[in-house]
Amino acid sequence: MTRDEILEIYNKGPEAVIEIIQKQNDGIQALKEMVKQLTLRMQELESRINQNSSNSNRPPSSDGLSRKDRRLQERKSKKKRGGQKGHEGNQLKMSTHPDKVDVRSVDKCGRCNCPLSGVPTKIRKRQVFDMPEIKIEVTEHQVEVKECSHCGFIAEASFPAGVTRPAQYGSRIRGLLTYLSQYQLIPYDRIAEFCGDILGIRISTGTIYNANRQAYEASGPVEESIKGLLAKEPLLHADETGVFCGGFLRWLHVLSTERLTCYCVHEKRGKGAIDDMGIIPGYRDRLMHDFWSSYLAYDCNHMFCNAHLMRELNGIDENYGQSWACEMIDLLVSIKKQADARVYRLNESTIRGYEKIYDRIIAEGFRANPHPPGIAGRRGRKKKSKPLNLLERMKNYKKEILSFMYDVTVPFDNNQAERDLRMAKVQQKISGCFRSSEGGIFFARIRGYISTVKKWSSGIWGIAGIVRGQAVYASIC
Repeated sequence: MTRDEILEIYNKGPEAVIEIIQKQNDGIQALKEMVKQLTLRMQELESRINQNSSNSNRPPSSDGLSRKDRRLQERKSKKKRGGQKGHEGNQLKMSTHPDKVDVRSVDKCGRCNCPLSGVPTKIRKRQVFDMPEIKIEVTEHQVEVKECSHCGFIAEASFPAGVTRPAQYGSRIRGLLTYLSQYQLIPYDRIAEFCGDILGIRISTGTIYNANRQAYEASGPVEESIKGLLAKEPLLHADETGVFCGGFLRWLHVLSTERLTCYCVHEKRGKGAIDDMGIIPGYRDRLMHDFWSSYLAYDCNHMFCNAHLMRELNGIDENYGQSWACEMIDLLVSIKKQADARVYRLNESTIRGYEKIYDRIIAEGFRANPHPPGIAGRRGRKKKSKPLNLLERMKNYKKEILSFMYDVTVPFDNNQAERDLRMAKVQQKISGCFRSSEGGIFFARIRGYISTVKKWSSGIWGIAGIVRGQAVYASIC
């Protein structure tokens, strides 16, 4: 506005001046609101760019090559690398019952050649642990066929159970194929190559598929038993992750405890998959998960993973610079230390004190993140910032977040389910996907079977795991 225009308005009197100033103020307010919205948008975009495994739910593998430098910078512990004092190692120890003994005798003195016969003998031992030559053993089953001299009937002996073809692979080889495929996650072509190089036999990928299919069918009753046992557990861990089956995104769901594991591959992530799995709908005890809203629709005692929550709080601190997030992290860690040191429960006074600190931090967070004002002419819910959404969740679900404080037997996080899902992500990285939906279904049942047996014993080859009085045999064919 030029000087002459300002003088012209001034000469028109006070009302004209007031009117023009009001218009200017309205324009300034509109600009301020625009700057505020753009600032929030910029913070949101920057927070997406700055996401990594320490401040979001992204996996560590997504951090790229810079993750090593960041971990070195964050390393605050003064402990030396490697096993710590008191760590139980896996050192090779001598066997008390060796399979073979090679005695090396000494007949004469190495200095004067004097014979040593009749001299008292001492023994020094060294043992070499090695594996025998691997070779295929072929067993031929012959059955006698005789014709009765009285009635002419042809009598024939029976082949052993499972021997149905002129030439076939035995249960141990089929079990090894399934073990390499479903547990060690080796692709079919490489398993066939392994069998040719180590066992000296040429196995087709179709044979490997048939072995997996037989293992899937044989482990069906065990899966139903595991589901029945999970439904009676006092605490379940639940989680899900995306997997590609036949080029389509599917969801691998897991329900597990320290002793049991059950997987399910489903085209849906939410309620439909949970219902089809058939465990949670009738479950009324404690369920630990990472606040996936579909779980909240079920009538059980919900508990939330605080490891996920702390990563979100760390992201609020790094991307929005809000100090209340760090205070909340320190509070959760402090409560965890107190809970870990107790056998039964915390004192009521201690619990009340922590609750007051929790409420104070939440109130401080709301002061830093007020609810957005309504925009004239626009209906519907107002868009909220990430810190505000997190604050509302922490306020509304305070009991579920602090469940580990009220009951020290409740775990602090959902790491049990995450550990049980980790190998599925490794499989996706190795092969990229399951070639078909059937491959994902095979993996879910067989992997749940093997995982359960592993939790009950240190190995699965030739051993049996006992699950609540029911035998779960490690032979997966």
